[in-house]
Amino acid sequence: MKRKLLLSAMVALFLCSILKAYNSEDDSTKVFDSGNKRIIVIENAEKQRLDVEVYERQDDDELLPYEKIFEGHYRDGQSREQRKYLMSIDIPSPLIHAKQDNGSWTVHLNLNNTRTHYRGLGFGFAGFADQGDLDQIPFKAGSSPEINWNFFSKSAYQSRNKHWNIVTGLGMRWVRYHLKGNNYFQENNGITEIITAGNDWRIKKSRIGITTLNVPLLLEWKTRNNGFFLSAGGVCSFKTASSSKIWYVDERNKNRKEKMDRGMTLRPVTFDVLMQAGRRDFGLYARYSPVSIFEQNKGPELYPLTFGVMLYFD
Repeated sequence: MKRKLLLSAMVALFLCSILKAYNSEDDSTKVFDSGNKRIIVIENAEKQRLDVEVYERQDDDELLPYEKIFEGHYRDGQSREQRKYLMSIDIPSPLIHAKQDNGSWTVHLNLNNTRTHYRGLGFGFAGFADQGDLDQIPFKAGSSPEINWNFFSKSAYQSRNKHWNIVTGLGMRWVRYHLKGNNYFQENNGITEIITAGNDWRIKKSRIGITTLNVPLLLEWKTRNNGFFLSAGGVCSFKTASSSKIWYVDERNKNRKEKMDRGMTLRPVTFDVLMQAGRRDFGLYARYSPVSIFEQNKGPELYPLTFGVMLYFD
């Protein structure tokens, strides 16, 4: 009788341990750090499965997952293996990607805080490409400054290693084009023209100023370690203010300042091509507009071309 009770108790304990292991849904997770690598081992008792994940730590302490190229499941003495090719083509969506987790699909935005290169402060030398009516306009070479203040940026990475990013944002640009001699811009009968002042005026400084709000869409490539980057894309510019001003000496030999015109026939919206290159927080840029700054047949054909330097804040 005692033997039967002892045997029954052992069988009951054995069955309880099996049921407890079967009903356990908790994974046993272990984390190992080695240099700039982090290895995570997850043991799933219910599925009789062992998962190993490998990450590489970036300069900004962000963990970048390694792409899995081999997967093996071992159960009941049988193995089921799955391999992926090392060379593959990955073309993700610009804004979203889907990921399968525990049998269900979730959608994530690719927006991230990875260092990109748009937000910052820049200084350039403004001019015009050698086309259109440039030869007919007496611009002062090398004396037309441009200031860029890009106060917002956001990026969406396009590859798992984050070498490729799509970048957008907001910025302001102030550009001043200076003229030589007694000349200034003014609108007459719906057409902006170059006007020459009379002999009783001596113009000391004449310039046309344009302020724009800019929205870029850039594709950026960068290296992982040394911070070198290249980016290029388009910038849509919305004119917020413009004016034609002169500083002159009148017939009484007095210094005066006068706003000759505002608005004029400048385009309210223009499009620029922007190219950037640099390393970390410093870069060079070139900006060219294939669209004339004045509306068609309402002013001279002038296509902006600017070179400058940028100090990035991201």
